[in-house]
Amino acid sequence: MDIDEVCLKPGKIFTDKRSIRLSGLMLFYRNFLAIPADFTKSPFMLRLFVDFNKIREEQFYRSYKFALSSGSSERKMERLQQAAARLPQWLPGVILAIAIAAAAKFLGGIFPLVGGILFAILIGAALRNTAGINPVFEQGLTLTVKRLLKAAVVLLGAGLNIFDIFEIGRQSLLIIFVSVCSGILLTLWFGHFLKLGKTLSLLIGVGASICGATAISAVKGLLGAKDDETAYAISTIVFFNLIAFFLYPIIGHVFHMNEQAFGIWAGTAVHDTSSAIAVGYVYGNEAGEVATTVKLGRTIFLLPLILILPILMGTADKSSRAGSFKKAFPWFIVWFLAVSMLNSFGAFPAAVQDLLSSISKFVIIMVMAAVGLQTDLKQFAKLGVMPLLTGLFASAAVSLISFGLVYWLIL
Repeated sequence: MDIDEVCLKPGKIFTDKRSIRLSGLMLFYRNFLAIPADFTKSPFMLRLFVDFNKIREEQFYRSYKFALSSGSSERKMERLQQAAARLPQWLPGVILAIAIAAAAKFLGGIFPLVGGILFAILIGAALRNTAGINPVFEQGLTLTVKRLLKAAVVLLGAGLNIFDIFEIGRQSLLIIFVSVCSGILLTLWFGHFLKLGKTLSLLIGVGASICGATAISAVKGLLGAKDDETAYAISTIVFFNLIAFFLYPIIGHVFHMNEQAFGIWAGTAVHDTSSAIAVGYVYGNEAGEVATTVKLGRTIFLLPLILILPILMGTADKSSRAGSFKKAFPWFIVWFLAVSMLNSFGAFPAAVQDLLSSISKFVIIMVMAAVGLQTDLKQFAKLGVMPLLTGLFASAAVSLISFGLVYWLIL
C-alpha cells in the first residue's frame, strides 16, 4: 500500500479523519523531500512515520494543501485519463445516443405530429453535419445500431402473440417473395442498362430488396465486391432510407391506409430493419408491430439468397458460402419468436409487457439517433449519378410492387 493509495482511498489503512489528514503529510514529505517510494510501502512504517511527525501536523498539512493545489490539475487530469481508459470504449457513443433519444422523446411529446423517432434522426444528422462527431463515439454508435436494435426487437416480442405473428406472416409471405425477387432482378437489369456493373447493381438490389446494409455486408464476399463498391451500395441504401422516413407516412395517410396495411408495406419496402421498424412506429403502434414482424420475415430471405447467389454467379466455394450463411443467420429472430411464444402463454403480466415495450421503443429512438449521427451528407455527393439512379430505381421498384400487392391483397 502506497501513500497515494491512502490519499486516494481514505480509510483503507486509517479510518479517522485526523489520520487521513496525516497521510497527506506523508505525500508532501515524499514528493518534496525525495523520500523513496519503497519506504512508505509498509503500513507499519507509514504509521511510524506519521506518529513521528504529529507535533508538526498543522504546519505541514497547510504546506501539503498548498503543494497539492499547485500541481493538482495535472494529477487530476492523469487520474481522469486513467479512469477513462478503464471504461468500455463503446460507452461514450451509447451515452450520446441516450442523451439525444431523451431529448427527441421530449420534443416528440410536445410535437406529436413529428414524433420522437423523426426528431432523433434529425438531431443526430444535424450534429454530424454541423459540429461533427468525435471518433471516440463511433464504436458506441455502431453497437447501438447493430446490437441494441436486435435487443429492442427481442423485447418487442414480449408484447406480441405468436399466433398473430404467424397470421401476419401468412398474409405478407407472397408480398415479400414477389418484392424481393422482382426487386433484385429489376435492379440488376437497370444497372446493366446504365452500364453500372453487375456487382454494384446486385449489392444495391439485395440491399434494397432484403435488409439494407446487413444484406450487403453478407453477400459482398460471395460476389467478390471491392470496398468502394460496398461503400457506394451502403451509402445509397442509407440515403433512400432517410427519404422513407418522411415520404412513407405521408403516402400512407394520403391513401388512407390502416395501420396493418401500412405496417406490411413498410416491412416489405423499407430497406434496413431499423428503418422499417421506425417508419412503422411513426405511423402508429400497431403499424410498428406489424412492420417488425414482416421485416423479420423478409430478413430470413437473406439465407436462401446466400446459398443460391454464388451458384448463379459462380463466385464462391462451399466454405465461403457456409461462412457467410453462419455469419448472416439472424439469431435474434429466433429469440424474438421465443419471447413471443412465452407471452402467448401468459408468461408476462401486463405491467411487464408495458415496461418492456417502453424500453424497446426508447431503444429504437436511440438507434435512430445513432443512424443520424452516422449519416454524413457529404458522402452522398461523392456517390455519383449512376449509383444514385440505380438506388432510386431499386427503392421505387420495391416500394411500388409492395404497395400494389398490399393495396390489392390487404385493403
